[in-house]
Amino acid sequence: MGTNVRLALKALMQNRLQAMLTLLGMSVGVAMVVVVFGLGLGAQRSIESQIERAGPTRVMIRAGNYVPPGVDTTGQYDSSGGELSGGSVSLGMGGEYSGTIDMSKFGAVADARESARKAKRTRFMSPATPLGEAEIAAARAMANVRAVSGELAGNVSLDDGAGLPANIVRLIGFGPDGPDMSGWKVLEGRLPNPFEHRGWAPVAVIAPAVAQRLWPNAKSPIDKTLPIAGMEAKIIGVVDADAAGGALVPMVYVPSSLAMKLLGRDDYDSIAIRTTSIAETSAVAKAVSEKLRELHDLPEDMVNDFRVETQSNAALPVLGSDPRMARAVHSNSKGLEEATWVEMAKSLRQAGRTFTLLLAGAAAVSLLVGGIGIMNIMLVSVAARTREIGLRMAVGARAHDVMLQFLVESVTLSTLGGLCGIGLGIGGLLISEYGLHWATALSPAMMVIAVAMAAITGVAFGLGPARAAARLDPVVALRSE
Repeated sequence: MGTNVRLALKALMQNRLQAMLTLLGMSVGVAMVVVVFGLGLGAQRSIESQIERAGPTRVMIRAGNYVPPGVDTTGQYDSSGGELSGGSVSLGMGGEYSGTIDMSKFGAVADARESARKAKRTRFMSPATPLGEAEIAAARAMANVRAVSGELAGNVSLDDGAGLPANIVRLIGFGPDGPDMSGWKVLEGRLPNPFEHRGWAPVAVIAPAVAQRLWPNAKSPIDKTLPIAGMEAKIIGVVDADAAGGALVPMVYVPSSLAMKLLGRDDYDSIAIRTTSIAETSAVAKAVSEKLRELHDLPEDMVNDFRVETQSNAALPVLGSDPRMARAVHSNSKGLEEATWVEMAKSLRQAGRTFTLLLAGAAAVSLLVGGIGIMNIMLVSVAARTREIGLRMAVGARAHDVMLQFLVESVTLSTLGGLCGIGLGIGGLLISEYGLHWATALSPAMMVIAVAMAAITGVAFGLGPARAAARLDPVVALRSE
């Protein structure tokens, strides 16, 4: 095989112009394949990202049990049914949980929780139990949960002499999974790393609008500092987290550990959970509600001292004051999510696949043209080397050996074209992403498939000329000029 490859390369070097033109045709075909798959995969990921950002797999836990106006709160809590029998709506019970939470690990939050238990409770009203690491640990241990992030917020004053247009900023504390759950895109710089999340590192990220508001004359806010409580918080990234950046008070995003230190707190305002799929959102919400009731030691006839919200449940107050309508929608919320978000996702993915198939047709035509070019140069090569073929057969070469020689030459030519095509394809994707701002993606599997398709094209279009060479009569071949 090594000898055949060397002979193939030597033959290609002897016909450089023809080989280069054939390589160009094959390279364009493979580049089209890479670009098509890159655009298709990028479009699919973009669709999934947009759906994720819309919130169908997001479950929010909030402290307190405030019920929006228009939702009836008469009646008694029914732990088995997951709703108030008088018509009110509560994110109900159910689901499974395995594992135990040791409250002794969570110090001050455990004390605050104990104080909340001592406050006055009724069947319809409970004091807000703080949300802390115990709740986060419980959520992480549940099935079908992909990510969990505690969130807290508060206004802080900038130190005197900061020389900035704003005197107050709103700190938004987020966990390591927060940016991914919210679908943030890093526009400049970077996000906090795990060590910065754990160690109160004075780092922050902001939205472009905040950067323009705080440093209107600066080209970039990276490495700028915000003096807060005697600490210099360095801006390390710009993200598309909030388009307005806060209508009145600039929003600054920091690790939750730093936010707790600066705000003097050890609890969260809310806990965000991302489920593994849209269909599991309601089931996870129910399981979380049940586990938190157990964690907060709530009697069966007591309402929740927290709220668990999904996107469909958050829309319930809009339905009006009729409790029957709210109860009907809530009892079918899982079906609602599946009927809307799942179907929407399927429709968008199908549109993406159709787009990819249309482009794949163009890529197939390009590969076909490249294959025809390979067949053409191989037929010319066989015709030009007829005497050589006859001489090889005269000294003992079998028809199989001759066929293999020309087949290896064809595959070598097509594979070299495939490798060049990968480079062209990557260049095309880079232009699409940074020049045209299209969503693109690259994967090693894509490149392997592209080279494999090039090699298969070489075999398919080189087989005919190779068989023609193998069928030559040695006597006739030796007489040719």
